[in-house]
This record gives sequence, structure tokens and C-alpha cells, in this order.
Amino acid sequence: MAEGMIHLLSPQIANQIAAGEVVERPASVVKELIENSLDAGASHIRVDIEQAGKRRIVVEDDGSGMGHADARLALQRHATSKITTLDDLRHIASHGFRGEALPSIASVSRFRLMTCLAGAKEGTEVRMDGGGEVESRPLPPRNGTRIEVLDLFLNTPARLNFMRTDRTEEAAVVEMFKALALAHPTVALRLSCDGRTRLDLAAGDAALRVAALMGDAFAANSLEQAIEYEGMHVAGFFGLPTYHHRDAGRMLFLVNGRVVRDRQLMTALRAGYQDVMFHDRYPVALVRLEMDAQDVDVNVHPAKREVRFRRPQSVRAGVVACARAAISRMGTTVSSVPAAQAMQSFVRGLPQAAGGNHPLPFRGSTGQGYPQAADRPARVPLAAEAPRPYAAEEPLDLGQPLAQIHRGYILAQTPDGIVLVDQHAAHERITYELLKAQLAAGDVKVQRLLTPVAWYPGEREMAWLHDHAGNLAAYGVELVLADDAVEITGIPAMLRDESPIEIVAELVAACMLSGAQAGEQGRVLERWLGNRACKGSVKSGRLLKPEEQAALLRTMEHTPNIAQCNHGRPTYVRLSLGELERLFGRRE
Repeated sequence: MAEGMIHLLSPQIANQIAAGEVVERPASVVKELIENSLDAGASHIRVDIEQAGKRRIVVEDDGSGMGHADARLALQRHATSKITTLDDLRHIASHGFRGEALPSIASVSRFRLMTCLAGAKEGTEVRMDGGGEVESRPLPPRNGTRIEVLDLFLNTPARLNFMRTDRTEEAAVVEMFKALALAHPTVALRLSCDGRTRLDLAAGDAALRVAALMGDAFAANSLEQAIEYEGMHVAGFFGLPTYHHRDAGRMLFLVNGRVVRDRQLMTALRAGYQDVMFHDRYPVALVRLEMDAQDVDVNVHPAKREVRFRRPQSVRAGVVACARAAISRMGTTVSSVPAAQAMQSFVRGLPQAAGGNHPLPFRGSTGQGYPQAADRPARVPLAAEAPRPYAAEEPLDLGQPLAQIHRGYILAQTPDGIVLVDQHAAHERITYELLKAQLAAGDVKVQRLLTPVAWYPGEREMAWLHDHAGNLAAYGVELVLADDAVEITGIPAMLRDESPIEIVAELVAACMLSGAQAGEQGRVLERWLGNRACKGSVKSGRLLKPEEQAALLRTMEHTPNIAQCNHGRPTYVRLSLGELERLFGRRE
């Protein structure tokens, strides 16, 4: 390399490079400017965008404002009011602190800043076009600060080529705005897009803001929970397990008021729901963590959307504990289902007359009206003891059974309406909770086999068993190992009607997949217990005697998390008498 090849970049180029990290799209600009307004103590923030923010972004607030010198200095890189010394980085409490956002935005747009210190007799306007010279002039006094960003990416056309459609970019702005609004419910915010108001949010409490932004359906199908855990405050709104989603986009996390996307937190939240939701579904929740600023490092990414925790295991445990506390309180809460929709589904499930559309009269549960040759009343393998007691907010009363419909659903009458129970889903949850309670107590009942069952696993499984077979005793499984075969001598008593080979093979597979050792049973529960509970429960299509139906309902009333099965499906649907009367026009 020849002498003199290395040189310093100009401030303009340096700012544009920084803009590539900080200003990815219009939503990034909106985020940075709103966070500046929040740091300035604003109580009202207004955002206006045109052409999805590519043509114009305006953010106006009633915060503390700036004087003339500070307004000019704010457009210099690494100029900030948030930190002064190296020690300040260890306990950052503000949203911004790098001093990169404003100069980065100004370097790729026509930038206008109008501001005034509270009580000052004169305001200031500062202008910069495409990272050029800073121009300023005095203005009449005003309240707070107004920032205009015009022609975003005017001097970086390549970045414009990577922008999505206006609809997609506008949606990103709306989602970012919603996230910040959820993080700061006491601040009034308004968003307008191309002259039309998209969101107008009054200052209020967290519950009102959640209902306004996450929808009435989430508000009706979620529960607020808060705990203190090892010096942290963990709180949030947790959706019912039956109110799940196909992707992780509905899990929102706030750390000290900052919106973050953190894989550890996502994993922790899913772990909290692990035995009440199917593995390919995701919970819907808003989780807020408040901790000492020294316990979280926000100086990880220029866009400040990632964080690192000083005690990651404690943070994970706190999120899991809060989610499980909420789910425990949900216990008997079912998803809110529109009455008409539920009734239509209910009517469709009734036996139909051969020549008409009217339902046949209700049949009892004794088998009359069904093909007698195929009838063999099924034994409902309900345990003599119910699952562990739990503190339900309201006692559950599922009433008395009236009929079994299509051998899959139990119709029951309650004091204030009716209930439809999915017999398989309900018994699956009961079986699961009994197994889980026995595992937690270290007291899994074992059914010893009169004749041991031979199993010939593969080489990998056999090698694992030689090292870990003793760990399976905690699950009620007893084995005797030979060189190339296994004798199964005992299985969990709760699963005595199932195939011993299937039980042991699935347990070994679950343990091998999770790497679980003795005392680490939690990660095995979802894969093994859920599967075995499903296979070992009363199936749809099995005839139940009236006393078996009643036994199922009574056991449900004392079972934790009974509102959903292990896969997140509802176990029962309730219709009040008032809803029935409205359906039939007896009440408005």
C-alpha cells in the first residue's frame, strides 16, 4: 500500500454511514424522534407522515425544548445530553444516549428543527439539507419541539430502491408507533398518515392503552399479572392459552420502558406456556420488565433494539414465573366466543333427522338410538384423587350432564346456562395435570407388569439407556437392560392401558432431544407427558355412561388449567341463559 492511502472520512460521509445503521426505514426515524420527545418529558406527541414517511415526517411535542446553542449542537455526531462520563453508560435510564440519531437523519434528508426552552422569549429554527451546513435563525417562542424530515434518503437513492411498498412502510410505522404507545400509556399520542388520523390515544393507564391498541378480543382474552422477582418487577398482560397465534409477532417486550426484540425473552415466555399450548403456536402477550439500569446493557446495537442482561438466568426465570402465575389464575377461564357463533356450532353438532333440517330430540347417554352392536361403554380412567388443588378466582361449576352428543361432546346444564365439553380435550388436561403433579412430588405411581415386555431399541437409544436408564425411574418407568434388548418391568400406573413400548420409546426420545438429566424434567413434560396424556385419554367416539360424564365434569372443576388441553384447544364452551335468550329473540 502506498504512503498516504489512509485518510479520515468527512463528517458528511461518516454521518451517512451511521445513518445506514440507525435509519433503516421511515419507521426507524419515527422511533428515534418519538424517543427523543419522551426523553424531553413530553406529555403530548403528534406524528404526521406523508407517502409512508418517505416524503415527509413531522414529530411535534410539548417537551422541555432546547436553547439556540443546544439546537445547533444536536446535529453534531455524539452530541448528547444523556451521558457525560464513562460511568454513565452503566446505568442508562433514557431512550437515547449515543448522539447519533439526529445527525444521521439530517444527513439523508432535508431536516428542520424548531424548538424553544420553556419560558424563553425566543425560539430557534435549525436547518440542514443532506448533511450540508447547519443554518439557524430565531423564531417566535413556542411550546416544545417540532422536527420535520423531508425527502428521506434524498442523497442515497440506493436505499430508496430497497424500500418496500408505501403500504408496507406505513404498516411498519404504525406498528412501531403502537409499540412505543404501549410502553408509555401516560403520554397522549396521535398518528396521522397522508392527512387521515390513524391513531389518537389519550393519556391513561396501561389497561386502557392495551385495549385500544391490542384490540377488544385480546382485552377479553387476557389477564393482567405482576410479580416481584429477585429485585425485578415483572408485569404484563398475558393472553389465554386458547388465544394463541401462528408466529412470534404478537409477543411484545418492554425493558425499563424500552421496546426490545430479544430471543431470550421470547424463549422464556414460551417456556411459561409450555404445557398449555401446542409447540408450534405462540402466546399473545405484553411483558414489562423494570430493573436496575446497571443490570441491563442497552449499548449493544446502534438502533437500541437489542439488550444484554447481567443476570440472564434470573430474567428468564422471572418471565417464566410471571407467565405461570397468570396461567394459574386463568385456570378455568375460557376464550370469549361470540354467542351466535357458539350456538351455530352447537346446533350443527346435534343429530339430524333423516328427512329434514330440524334436530332430533335429545337422546340420553345410555346408548339408545346408537348402533347397539358397536356399543361398549368406555371406562373413564379417572384417578381416585383429583389433581393438586389450586386457587381459582371463581369456583368452577360445570353443572349436570344432560346428553352426550356424537360421542364426543357432553352437554351440561348450569345454574345460569349451558356448557359444551370436549370429552377428549378435557380428559387430556386432567391426565396431564395428574402426571405432572406426581412428577413434581416425586411420587409417580408405578404399575409393575406381570410379564415383562421386551423392547429392542436402536443403537443410539441403547447407548443412551446404558448411561441414563436410572433417570427414567422418576417418570414411573422401570427397566432391566441387556446387551441389545430392554425388558420393561414397570410403567406409570396412570398409563397402564397404553402400550409399554410406546410409552418408554417416546420418553427416551423426549429425554434425548432435550438432554434432560435427573432433576431436569420440565423440558420433557411437553414432549412426553402431552403426547401420552393425549393418547391415554378418553377418545372422541367413545360412549360414556351418565355417571362417567358426571365424574369427568366434577374432576374438571378441580383441575388446574382446565380451560384448555395441552395443545391450546378449549376444553369447554359456556353459553349463559342471557345469551340463549338473545339468540332466540327473548331479550335484546
